[in-house]
This record gives sequence, structure tokens and C-alpha cells, in this order.
Amino acid sequence: MNKYKTLIFDLDDTLTNNMESIRYAFEKVLEKLHCKFSDEQFFRWAKFDADYWHAWESGRMKLPESVKTREDRIRYLRSNRFIQFFEIEGIALSSENAVELNEIYCEMMGVNIVEMENAGKLLKELYKEYEIVIATNGPKIAAINKVERAHLMPYVSFVLCSEEVGFSKPMPEFYNRLFEQMENKDKSTMLMIGDTLATDVLGGMKNGLDTCWLNWNKLPIPDEYHPTYVIHKLMELKDIL
Repeated sequence: MNKYKTLIFDLDDTLTNNMESIRYAFEKVLEKLHCKFSDEQFFRWAKFDADYWHAWESGRMKLPESVKTREDRIRYLRSNRFIQFFEIEGIALSSENAVELNEIYCEMMGVNIVEMENAGKLLKELYKEYEIVIATNGPKIAAINKVERAHLMPYVSFVLCSEEVGFSKPMPEFYNRLFEQMENKDKSTMLMIGDTLATDVLGGMKNGLDTCWLNWNKLPIPDEYHPTYVIHKLMELKDIL
């Protein structure tokens, strides 16, 4: 008898190739600014954006006192990153400019979708036996577009995005909402699967879940993380289940 009843998948770089989506969306942002795309600037943006969200997820980012509601928090976090990044690049943006760029970026993030190897095949094999959920820190419009265009939606019970909650993995508020929406309520029969230690594995560890680290590049595991399982390809998940 299988131990697990619910499989919680991360989306970006677990089921879909996030870097390809980021590249396309960033190109469209630069087009709006009438700026020429370069690989160097793109890699600066990708690193900046990852560091920016990690600062928020780890509790190191303080929000202005004027940011009070969930909607204010989401709008500020998503638009402020453009203000900060382009200030470094020598381009000044107003708050209105930044909000517009974020809207373009989030919409375009769901356009150029590349499925990670065997993602669709794996979910197709598992969905009749397990409750499959996608939990992502990405914006909702981009996440839904990615899942639909990767043809994964028929296998998924629901998709939960940090934008809906106002909090990100690994924060407990995100996981509380996740648990509320699940049909299965027994944490001991849930498995969190993702490629990022600081969000997926840590989020599972802090919220009472078994975890599976999708370690694509066979990296060493830092001492502070304790995934229940480690795999290097998606299809290896079947060996665990």
C-alpha cells in the first residue's frame, strides 16, 4: 500500500523550464523600454530576481508601512523589483511604469513554455492514483498559462500561487492555504516535490511534510536541509512511490 496520497509539485524548474520563460518575458519588458536585449543583462536580471524573492521568502525584506493589505503587498513586491533593478542599470522608473512592466512580465512569463523532461508523462501516469497539486511562488496568470500550455492541467487537482495567498513558500501562511484546499487532510500522506531547497524542501520541513529534492545537477546537500528523498530526474519519483 502506498504511503502517499497527495503529491505537491513545485512548478518552475520542476515541471517547466523557468529560465526559458524568464528570458522571453524579460525581452518583452526591454521592448517596452525600447532597450536592446543582451545575455549579460538577462543573467543580471535572473540573478537579481532570484535574490530579491529569496530575501522576501527568508524574512529579510521589510515592507513600507503604507503596504497594509494583501493586494498592496503583492503589487509592491512585484513592481518594486523592476524599480530596484533598472535603477542599478541606470534607468529610472516611476511606480506606474513599474506596475505596467510587471503586468507585461507576468503575462509573458506564461507564453514561452518548455516542459521539463517527462513532466507530462509522469503526471499522466500518477494522477489517477494520487491527488496532484501544484504549489508555486509565481504569479497566477503565468502559472496557469504554463500549466495549460505544458498540457498538465488534466492531471492536476488545483494550482496554488503565492499571489493568491500574499505569502510565498516556505512561509506557513502559504502552506496553511494549501492544506485548506486539499481533499486529503493527512500531512503524513503528503509529499512535497521541488528543485529548490530554500522554498520547497525548507517549506516542507517547516510545515510537517516529507520532501523530495529534485537535484538536477547532483549538488551536495547543505547541512541545514534534510530532504526525505533526493532524485536527479523526474521519473525517479516512481521508485519512491
